[in-house]
Amino acid sequence: MSAEAVAGQPAGPVRFGIRARLLLAFVAVAALSVVACGLGWLSYDRLGGTLDEFAENHLPALGLAARLAEEGGSIIATAPILANAQTEQELGAIRDALGRRLAALRALAAEGERGVPGLRPLVDALGHNLTDLDATVRHRLALARRNQEGIERLRWLHADFLDEIEPLVTDARFNIQSALDLVEAGTRSAEAVRVLRAESRRSEAVLQIGANGNLAVGLIARAATLATTEALDDNAGFLEETADRLQRDLATLADWADGVSLAQLVARLLELARGEGSVPELRRAELAAADQGQGLLAENRTLVARLNGLIAQQVQSVETTSRAAAARSAQAIAEGRSALLASALVSLLVAVLVAWLYVNRSIISRLTRLGSAAHEIAAGNLKADIPLGGNDELSQMAAALLVFRDTAIAVEEANAQAIIDNAQAGLATTDADGVIEFVNPLAAALIAAPEGGADGRLADRLDPAGARRVEDFFREARAAADEAAPSLSILTAGRRPNGRPVPIQVGIRPFRRRQQQRFIVTLTDMTERVEAQQLLERTVAERTADLRTTNARLERSIAEHQRAERDLRDTQAELVQAGKLAALGQLAAGVGHELNQPLSAIRSYAHNGRKLIALGRVAEAEGNLGKIADLTARMANITNHLKRFARRPDTRLGAVELAPVVQGALSLFGDRLREEAVELVVELPEDGESLRVRAEEVRLEQVLVNLLSNALDAVAGAPQRRVAIAAEAADDTVRIMVRDSGPGIPDAVAGQVFDPFFTTKPVGAGLGLGLSISYNIVRDFGGALSVAESGPGGTAFLLTLTRA
Repeated sequence: MSAEAVAGQPAGPVRFGIRARLLLAFVAVAALSVVACGLGWLSYDRLGGTLDEFAENHLPALGLAARLAEEGGSIIATAPILANAQTEQELGAIRDALGRRLAALRALAAEGERGVPGLRPLVDALGHNLTDLDATVRHRLALARRNQEGIERLRWLHADFLDEIEPLVTDARFNIQSALDLVEAGTRSAEAVRVLRAESRRSEAVLQIGANGNLAVGLIARAATLATTEALDDNAGFLEETADRLQRDLATLADWADGVSLAQLVARLLELARGEGSVPELRRAELAAADQGQGLLAENRTLVARLNGLIAQQVQSVETTSRAAAARSAQAIAEGRSALLASALVSLLVAVLVAWLYVNRSIISRLTRLGSAAHEIAAGNLKADIPLGGNDELSQMAAALLVFRDTAIAVEEANAQAIIDNAQAGLATTDADGVIEFVNPLAAALIAAPEGGADGRLADRLDPAGARRVEDFFREARAAADEAAPSLSILTAGRRPNGRPVPIQVGIRPFRRRQQQRFIVTLTDMTERVEAQQLLERTVAERTADLRTTNARLERSIAEHQRAERDLRDTQAELVQAGKLAALGQLAAGVGHELNQPLSAIRSYAHNGRKLIALGRVAEAEGNLGKIADLTARMANITNHLKRFARRPDTRLGAVELAPVVQGALSLFGDRLREEAVELVVELPEDGESLRVRAEEVRLEQVLVNLLSNALDAVAGAPQRRVAIAAEAADDTVRIMVRDSGPGIPDAVAGQVFDPFFTTKPVGAGLGLGLSISYNIVRDFGGALSVAESGPGGTAFLLTLTRA
């Protein structure tokens, strides 16, 4: 049958054709889909109600609990720092920080008063506790300040005591010598014997008062630093015995007019030793305040623990409610899943029935035959058999296929145009110059023409950067051979019909149509990808901000550790100064004897000079005055060295000449070495430049004084009394050895000699701080202090320092 014959046949009306039947089937499937969507909507509505309830009621409660826990943790972390504050400035800063934390905690308590019963009274109790703790710390600091003032008074009083007692000892010795001269001259009168006995008794009492006074000063100074009340009680017992001996010795001098000032100084010294306001009582009160602070700290931890308990109860309540909401959500999801599954199964069954009973039998088989015919026609067989039976749309399609068979060449371009127009991606075609010939609707939505403009060039619809690259591409394509035509893929920006820019991916590929070069342009909307990238960048920025916050928190923690380290160093410096003053106290008697000899000579020269002037022998008197000036210069050198040794050292390190430091330390023991008949051996290299060490002069001298003092104590009862100090340079270090001929250190305690307050000396003969302080000083220098050897033949301490 020809196309003209088919076209001339009247087309009968199709009452219930394929369109109506398929429409009915798809309406049924769509109705089932609507039912499934309704069931899903109901399920998600129930789930959304549960989530809204959780967001409105439970999340704020959890946030409040987290903030309460954070503020409570800050308070419990800051309270011990408040209790251990050492200065008023530090106390004020910590008190302000705690005040801000407490105010924030009270604000949170007011916010969560309904949700957390009992929170407000607990926060108020915590505030009272912190107030009491602050008052206790202020009281402790005031007691420490008064204690320090008492120690300062003790130092000045000790100096006055030494200045007062030395002349009395000298006068008594002079009177004894005068009485002995009378007796030796043969004048054995009762008066001379009486004077001799009285002066001997006074001299003995004065010496006892001097020894007991120095001991009392040491015990009072030690009481100011004791850490326990038990140690204070032991120290008080020794101090009370010393005070009783002082009073007994003063009673011996009650009828001596020259001893009135000494008695007054001893009375003032005893005021610092016992009774209300004394140094031991102030230290006892300070320790009691510290214990009270620790009790308040324990109460603070208890209150915070109760606060954490309330927070835990609140969190547990919210957790229970949240679990119930989660259970309801899970039930709603399960019910919705079951309903959706049932509706999906019913839809699938209906779709299978429609596909099998109608589509496959009545449509697919006929379409297959029509497809085969169309395939043959497309292959060029225009005489292919076309099935024309039936009275529906397929029969009309068969008739149309007959017409298509005759007009296949005419509609070739139209078919190609239809393919491009119905593509799922933005497509456009251009000529060799980039002029647009066709765009489909998707492409038109991505590269809209300028308002009022024609199709124009592809480059005119892109942003400037993309336009330049497209123009360069078409310029290269025109210059290239046909078989080497290039391609292009770029990310640029197009334009929406409303004028808004849109990110697009542009791909250009060459093709040939009717022997002419053409280009097909593929356009892809990149909006979602760009938004995803922006979302990723925002997420990275948020994570970076979180990391910065964490870093700031770590920096604050490091600053707190550094402040604690500075406090520890300040305490160590105070301990070093106390040890140095203790060493000066032990050396006081020897230095006093060093000063007493020139004082006695000055008195003698002055007495003789006065008599020579009275006799008119002025020249001889001037000689005596010159000798007095020399002795005064000698005394000034001794006192200046003591003042330099007693001053606080510099914290900076530098190059120090070792030889002057060694001689300065030995000068403090000159009298003791002579009186105790100790052999001293000093071995230093002749080249002084080779003995420059990296240290601080005053602290290095203190280390040598402690080592020499221990060596002299060790050889006190030895049959051979010998102390040697030697130094040698080795590469980048200097080794200093202090050796004695004492009995050595017992093996049982050899490992404890550098521990604070450890001593093998009798009670009252040492504090056990010398070697510990020396060890820490040498370590600060970057050196090392150790026991090189110890045995029955003696002990040797090795000091190793960096060579400067």
